[in-house]
Amino acid sequence: MVFWKIAYRNVKKNWRHSLSALLSLSASFVSLVLFDGYIDNLTQMYEDSFRHRSMLGDLIIEKPEIHTKSGLAEPWKYSLFEHEQVDLENFLKEQKELVNNRVRFLNFQGLITNGNQSAIVLGRGFDVISGEKVRGQNWSWNATLGLPLHKSNIEFSAMLGQGLAKKLGCTWDFSHRIHSYTGGYEAKERSFDCPSKDLQISVMTSDTQLNAVNVSAVGLMDAGYRDIDDRYLITSLETAQTLLNSKNVTMMAVELKNPNEKNKFIEFFNQKFATQYPQIKIMTWLEHPIGGTYIKILDLMSIFRNFVVLVILIISTLSVVNTLIKIIKERSREIGTIRSLGFKTKQVVKMFMYETFLLTLCGNFIGIVASLLLTLILNSIQIRYKAGLLSESVLFKINFTFYGYLNAFSILVFVSFLACLYSTRHELNKKIIENLDHV
Repeated sequence: MVFWKIAYRNVKKNWRHSLSALLSLSASFVSLVLFDGYIDNLTQMYEDSFRHRSMLGDLIIEKPEIHTKSGLAEPWKYSLFEHEQVDLENFLKEQKELVNNRVRFLNFQGLITNGNQSAIVLGRGFDVISGEKVRGQNWSWNATLGLPLHKSNIEFSAMLGQGLAKKLGCTWDFSHRIHSYTGGYEAKERSFDCPSKDLQISVMTSDTQLNAVNVSAVGLMDAGYRDIDDRYLITSLETAQTLLNSKNVTMMAVELKNPNEKNKFIEFFNQKFATQYPQIKIMTWLEHPIGGTYIKILDLMSIFRNFVVLVILIISTLSVVNTLIKIIKERSREIGTIRSLGFKTKQVVKMFMYETFLLTLCGNFIGIVASLLLTLILNSIQIRYKAGLLSESVLFKINFTFYGYLNAFSILVFVSFLACLYSTRHELNKKIIENLDHV
C-alpha cells in the first residue's frame, strides 16, 4: 500500500512527465486497436459477402468434375440430376435439426441483347425465396437500383451487374446514399433508366440447340468484382431451367443453424451418399474453387496487416520507451536521494514499477475511451471508399474487437515494464554521488 501511495504522489507531483507518458501510451493504444478493428471489419465484410450476400451458406454440394476441362466444356454432364436432387432434398429434411436452409444454383453463359447492344453474360439462376432467407437481414435487399428478385411480380425477371447494365446503355444517379448503417443497402427502390428493360438471353442447351428467353431487368446489383460485374446476371432458378431446357442444377448451398457443426453434417452426408453417389461431394465454400478468391484476399490482408502492425509496434515501442527512459533519467537525483536514505535497489525498482503500472493503466484507459469515441464517430460518418478490385465503393468501418483491445493493453504494459526496468537498472548501476550530480 505504501508503494501505491508513493507512486500516486510521484505521478501527481511530476505531472508534466506523467502527461507526456500518458499521451504516448494512449496514442499507441489508439493506433493499434483502430487498425486492428479496421482489418477485422474487412475480413468480416469479405466473409459475409461469400456466406450471405452470395448465398453460399456454410457448405456446397456438387460434382467437382464440373470444374475440370471436360466439365467446363460440357457442364450439363456434371450437374445434379433430378433423381439426385430428390435424394439430397430428402436427406436435408432428415437433418432439419442441423439445416437452416438450402439454395440451388444453375449457372449458364450466353449472349444478352436489348435489340441495339449485345454482351456476353455469365448468369446464375437460384431459388429466389430460400436465397433471400440465406442472405439474411443485411443483404435481403441486394439491389443497388430497382428491385430485388423476391420483390418482383414479373415471372421472367432478372437483375444485372452494374457493369453489364452500362454495356447495355443503362444510366442512373448515385448522388444519394444507398448503404445502410449495418453495411447492406437501404430497402428502397432507386430508379435507373435503360434504352429497353426488355432483354433477350440466348444460350446453347445440352442437346446443342439454341434457346432464348425474354426477361425484364427489374434491378441492378453489385457483383463484387469488376470483371464479374461486367458480365453478371441473376434470375430465378425456374427461368434458368427454362432457358437451358433442363431440370438439373449446378450445385446446392446449405446453410446450417450452427456453422460450428459443419464437420458433423459432412460426416452424416458421407455416410449416406459416399457409396450411392460417389461423384457428389460436400465441402465448405473455402475448399471450393469459389473460395480461392477469399483465401487469396485473406493472405494478402494478413501480409498487409502484419507489416503495418509491425510498423505501428516499432513506432509505439520507441515512443513509449523513449518517454519512460527520459522521465526516469531526469529523476536521477531523486533516485540518488532515496538511495542515500537507505532504500534498497529492489525497493527503488519496485517503486518505479508501481508508478509505471499506474501510468500504463491511466494511459490505456484514456486510449480505450479515445478509441471507442473515434470508432463511434468514424462509423457514424459512413465514409465510402474504393477497395482494390471491388466494383463498388464500400463503407469504412471499424469493429470493436475485445481481443484487439486486450492485446494492445498487454503489449503496452509489457513494453512499459521493460523500459522502466532497463532505465531504472541503468540509473541504479551508477554510484549515489553520480545520481545526485546528474544535471
